[in-house]
Amino acid sequence: MNPKILDALERWRELAVSLAALLTFALLLSAMQYWRLQDRELEDLRTQAGIVAQTASAALVFDSREDGGEILQALKQNPATLRARLLKRDGSLFSVYQRPPAQRSRFEDWAGQVALEVPVLANERVVGTLSLEASRLPMWWDLLQFIGATLGTLAATGALAWLLSKRLRAEMQEAQRRTRYLARFDALTDLPNREHLRQLLEKVLSHDSQAALLLLDLDNFKQINDQFGHAAGDAALQAAGQRLRQLCRPGDMAARLSADEFAVLLSPRPDAAALQAYAARLQSGLAQPLFFDGHWLHLRASTGAVLLPDQAGTASDAMRCADAAMRQAKQMGKDSFQLFTPQLGQMLQSRLALENDLREGLVLGQLRLAYQPQYDAGRRIRGLEALARWHHPERGWVSPVEFIPVAESSGLVVELGLTLLAQLRLDLDRWKALGLACPPVAINLSWEQCRKPQHRERFLQQLKALQLSPREVEFELTESLNFEDIDKPDSFVFTLQGLGYGLAIDDFGTGYSSLAYLRRLRCRKIKIDRFFVHGMAANDDSRMLVESMVRVAHAMRMTVVAEGVELEADEAALIAMGCDLMQGFGFCKPVPPEEVERLLARP
Repeated sequence: MNPKILDALERWRELAVSLAALLTFALLLSAMQYWRLQDRELEDLRTQAGIVAQTASAALVFDSREDGGEILQALKQNPATLRARLLKRDGSLFSVYQRPPAQRSRFEDWAGQVALEVPVLANERVVGTLSLEASRLPMWWDLLQFIGATLGTLAATGALAWLLSKRLRAEMQEAQRRTRYLARFDALTDLPNREHLRQLLEKVLSHDSQAALLLLDLDNFKQINDQFGHAAGDAALQAAGQRLRQLCRPGDMAARLSADEFAVLLSPRPDAAALQAYAARLQSGLAQPLFFDGHWLHLRASTGAVLLPDQAGTASDAMRCADAAMRQAKQMGKDSFQLFTPQLGQMLQSRLALENDLREGLVLGQLRLAYQPQYDAGRRIRGLEALARWHHPERGWVSPVEFIPVAESSGLVVELGLTLLAQLRLDLDRWKALGLACPPVAINLSWEQCRKPQHRERFLQQLKALQLSPREVEFELTESLNFEDIDKPDSFVFTLQGLGYGLAIDDFGTGYSSLAYLRRLRCRKIKIDRFFVHGMAANDDSRMLVESMVRVAHAMRMTVVAEGVELEADEAALIAMGCDLMQGFGFCKPVPPEEVERLLARP
């Protein structure tokens, strides 16, 4: 049935129920008022009869019928009195009053009568009886007035409640409509969201339709946010969504999947050459400069594509394949296009297998920590860096270069971080039990570990539960991770600093925002990447860059750690520059916790 008809029927049903409730309430009030008016009528009649009887006692005692008649005539002032009789003690009629028939209403016959007899006393002796008969019409009239006023009041109240409920219903319907809309559409761009796209993909695949899925990732969106602010970023996303919608063919659908990821579903799909030309047209449209708040914003997009149903049979497979193609396109360079291939499929299967093994490895406790010491100019250990290591029963030792990116992209890095903190606590306790003084241990912190509030809370709870104090552990922020909440007052970075934990910028000098990080984060340490350190003694440019980094860091009261020190000449040059700490294979490779015990025990 039509939703509007159902809604109208529902409203009429609510109205009928409300009216029935109001009428029932009015009926109850009217019944209560009837009994109250009846009691009042009898009480008033009894009071009136008592006054008349007291006045008429003298007429009975002195046998003055004229006086008795005049007394009864006074009752005609009460319109309800129909007849009054004054009787002697023996019951004989002494005097009577009766309203003339012309003054009586036909409604009085319908209203009924009430009769009352009271004794007439003289000197506390009964000398006669006063009998009264009165019409109940005034009582019914009062009751009708009460019912009318009650119904009017209830009707007004009901009408007001109806209007308010109608407004509230409209607001609820709008809220429900908005909720349904947000469940399927992106609020910022008004494009369908990931769930809407998934449903449409399932529908297309269920009909075995020939289609193609394009996945577009904005290459420089982070730079726009950092350089011009989030308002500029929102404007860029809105412009990207609008341009994709305009560039789509009739029947195609553009969607926004996440912060800077968009998708276009093409049905029917073109051939491979036309598909690449279509993607190029989308990329060209997105690349048009956008003027916002006095600045020109430039967008680029890397695009991956998958053919359906040839290369993917489900919506989730289609998204994974398109994502793999898009990532390959990003590796080829910005503004590139890549069609999914069997080779990418093999890479995707390998990655999924590695992800599943890593998930199992976290459960089975296969992850461990290795430690690389940090030395001062006198080759004394002043710190340790904790590095994740994974030994798989079949794969053997898996390089962090392989499993760390998989952990970050799959979300397993959250559990990995918590697991490594627990492992660090065990190692610290063992060294402490041996009476060894351990310097602070630095451990990497990924933005993916604390992107969501619930992940941040778990991380902080783990630190508290393990009692890892700022004297025992500090965190290294890899520069390429770009902590996105750094400008917010409740930034997780500043939360850790507020708790006393030291922070270091890892791989300093390799990203575009190094100096910005120094100014914004105010970390205790910077770690100069091995790219600049290795062979610097023989390279004037590298030497000059490293020396500049050391001077800038010291000017900002930061400790400098040089990574990748392998050559004695590089070590000597770093010492001459005033570099605080050094680490690398020239000093010591990463070693297991048991070997750390031997290193710490050295005098």
